[in-house]
Amino acid sequence: MKVIYVVGLGPGDPKALTLRALSVLKHQRQIYVRTAQHPSLALLAKHRIKYKALDYFYRHGSSFEETYRNIAFFVINAALNFGKVVYAVPGSPLFAEKTVELILQKAPLAGVKCCVLPSVSFLEAISADLCLPREEKLQVVDALQEDKLLDYPEKHLLIMQVYNRQIASKVKLRLMELYPDEQLVKVIRKAGMAKGKKILELPLYELDRIPWIDHLTTVYVPPLTEYAMTDLLQVMRVLRSENGCPWDKEQDHQSLKPYLLEEAYEVIGAIDSGNAEELCEELGDLLLQVVFHSEIAAEEKKFSFFDVITAVTEKLIRRHPHVFADTVAKTSQEVLHSWQQIKKAEKKEQDSLFKLETYLPALLRAQKLQRQAASVGFDWPDITGAWGKLQEELKELKDAYKSGLAARIEEELGDVLFATVNVARFLQVDAEQALAAAVEKFYRRLRFVEAQAQREGTEMSAQTLSKLDEWWDLAKKKEKS
Repeated sequence: MKVIYVVGLGPGDPKALTLRALSVLKHQRQIYVRTAQHPSLALLAKHRIKYKALDYFYRHGSSFEETYRNIAFFVINAALNFGKVVYAVPGSPLFAEKTVELILQKAPLAGVKCCVLPSVSFLEAISADLCLPREEKLQVVDALQEDKLLDYPEKHLLIMQVYNRQIASKVKLRLMELYPDEQLVKVIRKAGMAKGKKILELPLYELDRIPWIDHLTTVYVPPLTEYAMTDLLQVMRVLRSENGCPWDKEQDHQSLKPYLLEEAYEVIGAIDSGNAEELCEELGDLLLQVVFHSEIAAEEKKFSFFDVITAVTEKLIRRHPHVFADTVAKTSQEVLHSWQQIKKAEKKEQDSLFKLETYLPALLRAQKLQRQAASVGFDWPDITGAWGKLQEELKELKDAYKSGLAARIEEELGDVLFATVNVARFLQVDAEQALAAAVEKFYRRLRFVEAQAQREGTEMSAQTLSKLDEWWDLAKKKEKS
């Protein structure tokens, strides 16, 4: 039988090597180590155990991913040639070892059995040196997986594989997208070893200035925040539980509808205000509504919050093939066209791509329907056609007014509004927000005129129209000054 014995060399101290691992190393001839840059190899030299280091692949690989892949296939081929081989790696073989992961995946396909010998990992050594909390509050991340570095701000973060200052610089820049520049971090080298161990605390922005960073270096980042998404979900479960809040327990999807709408509009208000603190709070309130509805659905065994996350993540990946696949889309228009085609393919059972969403306000409904029509080519070539249509609808409204027919006037006024929304779309202006801003502006000026009348000890209704116009013009001037 062809076998690969996968052995862990421990975190660095030769004394951490297990007796079982040492026994296997003594009784096998074909021994490969991922890298010669590890202190535990001194014990192999002491016992005159010969081995071949695979650092060659690091020197000639164009990326770490390629290097790991080449090492894995080399070890598997060695097992096919020699029957039994040992592959030794730093730390524990089942802890953050990409080459081992690849070997365990691919070796069985080649008819090679894998026998893994557990060992002490670097995590135990570092946890002891830094007095870190239990595993549920601890997260280990590979420095080479930059996309994962910002995913766990609520946890104690251990960043391994910080091989050199170049990698440290990339880690620093990535972390500084979320963590403060002055965030204190700890850098530990040769964790768990009696000699040569170094621990240094310093601000994040100085991380890549340490001259002694090497392959035995790990970076520790303390939690940035106290709570995570799981905490919010747990709070909601408590509120809905038997001993929770009476009001929260009474709610259902229907009763929460007004609050969902209200919170959405409050987010828009916060955006318009430009107040970041207010926006942060209102986004939290809106997120709470999503969690609330998800918890109700979970209680009814329909879906959970995690189903919501899964569905929207899959949808984003599926509808962005120009990012996650091989499709090319260089402009926003090409993206929108692709999006509509994918939606159409997803909903083959529907007889139409278009949907009249009556629950939306009329302006939003008009905008969305016009965008859908434009996405399939039913649109004016440019804004000239939209301007002409608006002028045409205004003329028809005037004719309807002259006719005195109320139903016709209402219809033509609706056409004018619809044509106006179309012009707004060509101007890349959100009609709903534009109207909201106009209403707000009218309100401010009206309040100014009212205040002027009150200063004179009268009501607006007691003033002449010319006087009200005078104050109105004054309000406009003050806004422009």
